[in-house]
Amino acid sequence: MESSTEDQPYDVLVGIVVGAHGVRGELRVAPETDFPERFAELRRLYLSPTRGAGRLVEIVGARVHQGKGLVLLRLAGVEDREAALALRGSRLYIQERDLAPLPAGRYYEFQILGLRVVTEEGCDLGPVTDIVRTGANDVYETPQALIPVIEPVIREVDLEQGRIVVRWMEGMLK
Repeated sequence: MESSTEDQPYDVLVGIVVGAHGVRGELRVAPETDFPERFAELRRLYLSPTRGAGRLVEIVGARVHQGKGLVLLRLAGVEDREAALALRGSRLYIQERDLAPLPAGRYYEFQILGLRVVTEEGCDLGPVTDIVRTGANDVYETPQALIPVIEPVIREVDLEQGRIVVRWMEGMLK
């Protein structure tokens, strides 16, 4: 028996409350997503405060704060500045089903972290433990290697098998 989508966990981080905007309870949110405009399409989020129990909250309104890199978010039940300020530091999560679709060959970080990295020859380089941002390209870090995320190196990403196949290049060992 399959579970309903309501039973799916809210475990994809999309933002962190950094403060209040105005006096009517609007939250200033630092987005943890490449698609901050998607907040306006969401109906609810899971709010995990720095203290106390988390809860499912209804979104009343959302807009991108132009030039500030923030999202301004209204939640049901948050009616004034004090209530908004009390949520500072809270993390906001969505269900995986609410993610924006990505083009073929693109992946969310949470999908990559933990995947086993193996060479075309079958050498196990361990799981991806971190994704390092460089100016030119990302780098997948494993316990044994630093893997540049470039087309000649990344040969296959297989989410179902939980692995990334790479072409070995000199200099990838730690």
